Parts: sequence; structure tokens; C-alpha cells
Amino acid sequence: MSDPSIKSVCVFCGASVGKDPAFRAAAEDLGRRLAENGIRLVFGAGHVGMMGTVADAVLAGGGEAIGVIPQFLRDR
Repeated sequence: MSDPSIKSVCVFCGASVGKDPAFRAAAEDLGRRLAENGIRLVFGAGHVGMMGTVADAVLAGGGEAIGVIPQFLRDR
């Protein structure tokens, strides 16, 4: 029988953190909890906004973050 636990979570969210600080806090909390539980983050490779906030929190907590970006965006 295989291990049913979650190994990775994919997150795709806004390029802005918005006006309500509660959203940024929730993104940081999500990233922190992913790292604490050894769950890998797969995200849209953005280093700003909500995606960047989640990724920064994962990395700050010693977790793993994998950025996925289409070639045409990378070439810009």
C-alpha cells in the first residue's frame, strides 16, 4: 500500500498582495505550515505578490519550493 500523505501542493495566486493585510498574513501562514509539514510547494515562479509571499515563507521555514514558468514568459 502506498503512503497517502500529501507530498506537494500547487499554488497559483495573484501578482499583488492586495490591500488587506490579512491576505498577506494568510499567505505567510500557508507557506510556514507547508514547510513545517515537509510539503513541497509548486508555484508559478513569481517572486512578487501572493505567490512570492507563500514561496518566501516556505523557503524561510527550510521548505522546498519549485517554480514552474512557461518558456515564453521566461524569454520576456
